[in-house]
Amino acid sequence: MIRAVLGGLAGLALLAAPAASLAGTKSKEFARPPYAGAYEPQGVDERGLWMQFDEEERTIRDSPSIMRDGPLNDYVRAVLCKAVGFDRCQASRVYIVKDDSFNASMAPNGLMFVHKGLLARLYSEAELAVVLGHEFAHFELRHSLNDFRQRRRASDAAMWIALAGIASRQSTVSLQNGIIASIFSFSRAQETEADLLAAAYIRGSPYKLCGGQIWKRLVQEEDALRKERGLRKIRHIRPYVTETHPTDLQRIAYFSVLEKEAGEDGGGGEEGIVDYRGATTPILPELFAGLIKSNEFGAADYVLRSRGDAMGWDGQLLAIRAELYRLRGNPRDIVTAREFFQKATTYPDAPPESWRGLGLTSLRLGQGDPGKAALAEYLKRQPEAKDAAAMKLLLEN
Repeated sequence: MIRAVLGGLAGLALLAAPAASLAGTKSKEFARPPYAGAYEPQGVDERGLWMQFDEEERTIRDSPSIMRDGPLNDYVRAVLCKAVGFDRCQASRVYIVKDDSFNASMAPNGLMFVHKGLLARLYSEAELAVVLGHEFAHFELRHSLNDFRQRRRASDAAMWIALAGIASRQSTVSLQNGIIASIFSFSRAQETEADLLAAAYIRGSPYKLCGGQIWKRLVQEEDALRKERGLRKIRHIRPYVTETHPTDLQRIAYFSVLEKEAGEDGGGGEEGIVDYRGATTPILPELFAGLIKSNEFGAADYVLRSRGDAMGWDGQLLAIRAELYRLRGNPRDIVTAREFFQKATTYPDAPPESWRGLGLTSLRLGQGDPGKAALAEYLKRQPEAKDAAAMKLLLEN
């Protein structure tokens, strides 16, 4: 009897782990289903989850961890609405979080978080639309609720397996590990499902479908960081048992298929590079502040360089890259930083900090007169700078 119980529970564990496969999947034009209006939570589980996230939103909306930039927030929300439809997006509230990681999330009550690290690593409205569409797909498909129920079922099954094992004096470790693995497999399946629906949203939007290049750059960023640290590149096609997302290589592969099916130009939609640059340029220093002060020089330099190459260099971006080198401070870095600061000052949009950096690096290299001239220009352009007193002391010496 005990063996029968264990066998039945093992079967349930296997059934709870659907495999995410794209075999035979064909993309086609996506017509959004009619909008049914504002959704209200159903049942105890949903109402409980919504209450938790409602309380979290009340706490976070006035938190210092949220960026207070009305135009940027409105812009991100507008991209979301174009991606998923203006009727649907009315159910969402978007908050931009002061976090340097590449991440975004959406709660079942319509609360969406977009990390500033994500905005720093994207180069067009079309790319942003793919990521926002992915998060909205989780919301539309009720994945948070499904994940909650799956974890609870798995927990219950693991408890009964443990009790049955105690009663039968048999080891149940492998069965319990299988149940744990099923939780992660379920999460990966939901992530793939959200990617596919996001691609369908974009096919029905004004945007070009261009998701694969996002994940390619994330792989290249990781490669740059590992190279700097003397580590070998990591390439695993299949996810580890405990990973909750498909691998970057898997995402590159199936987005490549979807983009080919959409057409050579990703479906002929717009990319919105100019508008994206215009929306993010005013806050570049804040977008990259954490990255350039982190202990991940190789990754930060890759992100800055790839943005400049893709969207065009300007005074601000050059000054930020120069500061990255100045802060690391190796002898050759000071030379490179000075070159970048010097080049930044030739742009009409160069921030006053370009002359500050040019002055400090020139002084470090023993170039006293040019260094002091640059610092004097900095104080002329930024007389109320917080470090004005310190800069004046350098001018007097």
